[in-house]
Amino acid sequence: MAKPEKPRFDNLISVTSDAFNASAEKQQDYDPNTPKMVNHRQSVYRVPLSMIRPDRFQARLILPLALRKDFYAGKTLWNEVVRNWFELARNDRLIAQEIAELTALGDSLHDTGQIKPVTGQVVNEKGRDVFRMLTGERRFWATAIKAVLEGQSDEPYVLALIDNQPSTEKQIAENMAYKALTPVGKARAAARLVLEMHQINPDAEESETAYFRRVGEVRLDDETKDMLQKTLQMERTYYGRLMKFFELDERELEIADKSEMPERVLREIMQYDRALWSDAVDFYASHEGRSYQDVHAFLERKTGKEVGRKARIPLDPTTKSARSLRRLLTGMEELPAEDKPGSIADALLGDVDREEAQQLVARMERLTAALKQRLESLK
Repeated sequence: MAKPEKPRFDNLISVTSDAFNASAEKQQDYDPNTPKMVNHRQSVYRVPLSMIRPDRFQARLILPLALRKDFYAGKTLWNEVVRNWFELARNDRLIAQEIAELTALGDSLHDTGQIKPVTGQVVNEKGRDVFRMLTGERRFWATAIKAVLEGQSDEPYVLALIDNQPSTEKQIAENMAYKALTPVGKARAAARLVLEMHQINPDAEESETAYFRRVGEVRLDDETKDMLQKTLQMERTYYGRLMKFFELDERELEIADKSEMPERVLREIMQYDRALWSDAVDFYASHEGRSYQDVHAFLERKTGKEVGRKARIPLDPTTKSARSLRRLLTGMEELPAEDKPGSIADALLGDVDREEAQQLVARMERLTAALKQRLESLK
């Protein structure tokens, strides 16, 4: 029996001459070994899942670490990965939550159609052409999960645009458009940008975390700082704080990411002995709704430092207001909005008239001037 020919992207344009148009009433039978053009004007193709490889090193890691190595090495196919994923979800609340979200997305794609194509480019890996995905991994896995749940016999596909000028900046923008990156996701995004800018690429057998940690070898120059500011609105000091998170091990990073652990909680955990980090991360992630105070109390108990809470003396109105304002300013970087100062300004002025807005701005200017004056005395 002849060995079946591996699917290839050779002569991609020629194989689309008989492809159907998206607006056609009757669709042609789908050949799983050949990408088909469905929209001639926009060059949208149907690409089978077996030909697609999502990017291993993007900021948001969707596939659990336990399944990543074999999938990206080509040892397990997408359908086997999904079945193993289901097994992991039986005993892991965070994985089950991810599966539920992707299942809902798969149902939506089926009901309304895939409005937004995935993007990527054609590369040759070990003698086989594959579609290396740049954006759209959630749509890829949502399609895969739906196919397995429904027991589909035909090869599922996603709609795709060929992007011959891929960039990490595009990928990060897509990720952030869907949902704000977690602190760990921000750290990965910044590390990836810096490493690529200095032409540091991952080794073939290198894990995701090992690659991101290599950013510690890079000294930021002015050009790199400008790039971080332009792409992520990230200052040098904040970048340094994020890179500290790579001191966590792979498992801790994964749990912190999937549980969307706030920066304040991560920084609190890392102030304690390294031996306590894993337990503290698990404590936060084991129950939805746990706060910074919960984690702090847990760590204090673990170290034997917890003491009974003393009666709190009521604060005067000025101190109360100052502390509220300080909490807002201190936690500003944790806001999900891209333009953090702008989002706060919108919230402050959203329900006032122009005269009230001018009064607020004038008071803020007086407060800023007073702060600067007192800052000089601290030197």
